[in-house]
Amino acid sequence: MTDLIWLHDEALRSDHPVFNDGGHAVYIWDNAYFDQMHIGFKQRGFIYEALINLPVDIYEGDTIALLTALAEGRGIRTAATLNPHLRAIMAQLRHEFTLEVVDDDVFAYLNGTPDLRRFFRYWNKIKTSAMQMHGGTPDLFE
Repeated sequence: MTDLIWLHDEALRSDHPVFNDGGHAVYIWDNAYFDQMHIGFKQRGFIYEALINLPVDIYEGDTIALLTALAEGRGIRTAATLNPHLRAIMAQLRHEFTLEVVDDDVFAYLNGTPDLRRFFRYWNKIKTSAMQMHGGTPDLFE
């Protein structure tokens, strides 16, 4: 059986490596998570607009409960994240499932813990290295 792909809000693009090996992709629209992360109406709208352009089924409810029901004995594959809330969900899922966490290309280099409460606080810390090759880190292969 192919893995279940759990797509979360930090991997909302069709060329993310989590899609490379195929599988059934799902996104869990978890309002409790959105509230806990202080994700407002406009950002929820942005997430939804991104989702409708992706090969993903959208379910509404508790993330862990729905993933447990949908996985049905399969492994779960998801994108790596620094988000502590998503990492806690991943830790819980590891108790019942084989969880593969897929790394993405480096977007930006950041020293320290990111401030995930507001985008512009994060952006101001990473804007000088964002979108440079290897996140602004030196190319080790040149």
